[in-house]
Amino acid sequence: MNTIAIILVVGLILFTIALSIFSRRFTRTTADFYLAGRKVGSFSNASAISGDYLSAASFLGVAGAVYASGLDGVWYAAGFAGGFMVVVLFIASALRRFGEYTVADFAFGRFGSNRVRLITVLAVLLTSLFYMAPQMFGAGTTWAVLVGRGIFGMDPYTSGVVVVTAIMAFYVVVGGMKGTTLNQIFQFWWLWFAMLLVVIFAFGNGFSYPKALAEASKAPIVNTKALTAKELTTADPKTGKTPLDSAEKIMTAEEFAKVEAAVAVNDPKAKIPVALGSKNKLHTLRDQLFAEPGHRYNAFDQFSMVLALVLGTAGLPHILNRYYTNPSGAAARRSTFWVLIFIGTFYILAPIAGLAGLGFIKEYIAGGGTVAATTVNGLLVKPDQVMPTLGSILGGQWLMGVVAAGAFAAMFSTIGGLLIAAASAVGHDVYEKYINPNATEAKRVFVGKASVLAFALLAMLIGLAIPKYGLDQAYPALIAMMVTWAFSVGASAFVPMLLTGIWWKGTTERGATAGITVGLSSAIAIIFLNILQQLGTVGKEGILGFFGALTFPVLFTFPLGLLTIIIVSKIDGQLPKNVDEIWMRIHGTANERHEKQHGLDKVGGMFAKK
Repeated sequence: MNTIAIILVVGLILFTIALSIFSRRFTRTTADFYLAGRKVGSFSNASAISGDYLSAASFLGVAGAVYASGLDGVWYAAGFAGGFMVVVLFIASALRRFGEYTVADFAFGRFGSNRVRLITVLAVLLTSLFYMAPQMFGAGTTWAVLVGRGIFGMDPYTSGVVVVTAIMAFYVVVGGMKGTTLNQIFQFWWLWFAMLLVVIFAFGNGFSYPKALAEASKAPIVNTKALTAKELTTADPKTGKTPLDSAEKIMTAEEFAKVEAAVAVNDPKAKIPVALGSKNKLHTLRDQLFAEPGHRYNAFDQFSMVLALVLGTAGLPHILNRYYTNPSGAAARRSTFWVLIFIGTFYILAPIAGLAGLGFIKEYIAGGGTVAATTVNGLLVKPDQVMPTLGSILGGQWLMGVVAAGAFAAMFSTIGGLLIAAASAVGHDVYEKYINPNATEAKRVFVGKASVLAFALLAMLIGLAIPKYGLDQAYPALIAMMVTWAFSVGASAFVPMLLTGIWWKGTTERGATAGITVGLSSAIAIIFLNILQQLGTVGKEGILGFFGALTFPVLFTFPLGLLTIIIVSKIDGQLPKNVDEIWMRIHGTANERHEKQHGLDKVGGMFAKK
């Protein structure tokens, strides 16, 4: 157990709780609870957006993906960093000028339909759940490395998930958007500093990026997994070879002897860590090297993953909601400018940390060192644990503590934004609009808080189910993978509607509703097909096999959603009656909107006099 790390994490938790209690006085109305009164400045909002955005996938997952997959992992950093370009160029200022509270409000205001609002609410909740799952998984795995033991009879992973859920639910319920914003600002700068500190310590210990890259690319990438004895001894029907045969070629004699001894025990529940060979999915006859693509993704997935990350940023409800907290559209653009600087520097550092981890951890274990995380053949079985492990090796308990607190800060900041987004979808878009439109402010805020608790409980259950169904073994760098699924869902469901709704006047309500429905359902269907294929439930043949092999569906689902909107809108042709007024609200300057409103007021006054 790392005492200093635990003290730092507890200190972080207590500070976030104190900020939430302090913010309680600013959470009296729904505008306060959901939008912090629309009074968040550009620099502060940029820090909060960055904290909201830099989740466990960014802090733990990107370094883990680079550690496990080399160049295929670097795509995560490139895609995450580039995603805000779509937001700043096409969406941010238009959304803020339009006003309202949520993405569902925009859909209703743009198209004037309860149907489009409700399908948008459903999409918000599903996207948020997809994004919440990796945060929960990150909470469990970080707790397992940091503390190493459970509480109240729970195992370490379960303890981490339950504790983080309870803390997050408390501080969002108490502090609302104001408390969440203050916490996200603090948490972002902590995790940014933690990432910088790890890289500084790596270079201070003799790390050279070019040399490390050349060293990592000398031999093919090695995969690590934890398999049961039965899985290790079951032969592939095509090759006739077992995973145990593959492991024997990769592992040292000493390490492989441990595996054989564990297989001989034949415990049906025991997971045995092994090192296995890798396949190049782009060039099947070549070895898979660290500096080349193809470890995780075939040709379709290479394009689809980057497209998902670039477009998916514009489809994350908790990120889009933050733009409503700016006082103006210009402030929203300034916020995004700062965000590009903040996250750009972060995503330069993360791949460096991942590569550094590959060399330092191998050398440390080869020299007789031991780490808290499970290893095999000098490699981590779970690549997502590279950051806390590297911190411990390079800087002892203090750096491990800073990194662990950074990991929890990343999870807290993102979970807070997701809980607010889900609460606004249920409390504001459903309860206030349909169930009880005449509710008092106090009752509206109460429903928002109850929604936070319900959604947190659901997310916790999903987090607990991940290892139960073996997803953590089916995918390397699972955290980054699951976040990209959330990006895929958001990109497929929201971005076609937002782009056409903002930039094509001919978009109709039926077109928008059909596009969201098709994009959302097709993305989720393909993701679950891929999961089932990885777990061995769905085969690799036929049309289901083809789509199940797609790790990320965006290359198909985003164009499908966009084409659906265009085709249905062209066939439908029924534009909102006030489409010109809506267009002025989205694209007009402040003076133009003022003049338009002034003219309407004069006409209204003339009719009133008559």
